[in-house]
Amino acid sequence: MSDTHSRGSSDGRASSQASVNNGSGHPGLDREELRQQAAEVGDELRDAAQQQAESLLDRQKEAAVDQAERFTTVLHKMADEFERQEQPYFSDCVSELAKRSDVLTRNLRERDLATLMEQARDYGRQHPALLLGGAVAAGFVLSRFLRSSSQDDMRSH
Repeated sequence: MSDTHSRGSSDGRASSQASVNNGSGHPGLDREELRQQAAEVGDELRDAAQQQAESLLDRQKEAAVDQAERFTTVLHKMADEFERQEQPYFSDCVSELAKRSDVLTRNLRERDLATLMEQARDYGRQHPALLLGGAVAAGFVLSRFLRSSSQDDMRSH
């Protein structure tokens, strides 16, 4: 009798622990609920991180647009300076560069970052010599402009 009584009481305890563990008497339900909650929290964290990254990229893009606008302004001033110094070849080259910089600035402002990066990669793959040549030419023109500006400043003093 005591043997039957002790078995009955241990079975009752196991049954009561199972209902405490999962709250409904169905084994494994808590695990599924926890998985769902974890998945929801993971989705929320991913969405929050994505929003923060997009916000940061938008701020960086706006800073790039601002710098591009400043660069375009400098190019227009360089073209004017070359025109003033009666150097039409350099004035025309820099004017064309300024026009292209205007287009770049407009594209930066209007397009999203992923599209811009894809376009830059494609252009670099299709025209590597132009990309490198443009960088060299821009450096030459910029150094010439800076040199002529510094000489003008020295003459005026």
